[in-house]
Amino acid sequence: MDSIKKVRCQVCEKAFVLDVQQQKFVAPLVAKGQGFIMVECPRCGSSTQYVKAQETAEVSRHVASYRCPITQCAGWVDSINEQTLPFWGCGECGSVWYEEKNLQKDIADVVILHPYRARSYKQLNGSWVPGDLKSEPANYEELVEKEPPDPLDELVRG
Repeated sequence: MDSIKKVRCQVCEKAFVLDVQQQKFVAPLVAKGQGFIMVECPRCGSSTQYVKAQETAEVSRHVASYRCPITQCAGWVDSINEQTLPFWGCGECGSVWYEEKNLQKDIADVVILHPYRARSYKQLNGSWVPGDLKSEPANYEELVEKEPPDPLDELVRG
């Protein structure tokens, strides 16, 4: 477990140590080989991709993260450009979108199914973009937990 504790934030570029809850979340995902995991940086409060501090990672200029559009997931979706094939991914549920149009479709679908989720996004020039988190319901995570499970088993969404 010690080898996974020290992490580097891709937003503020500072190293930090995962707290006990984050370690319990990250360890089984690393063990099963999940390549994309998101954690919260305790220094700047940003959602960042889990990258061991000793590894070098391209630090991207942080663009606001999307709320994950998969039912029962209150995680965050970020654009990952460090891979050979860039993608959008949720570090909470492991869902991956190789094309933004598929992410956009899933956002549109979840907003129709659960209208309170529309407050997590906003429309800009015909596309969904991350919204102001202050407009989300205070009990957002509780509402998401009450949603019916996602009917698809595949992590790759398109």
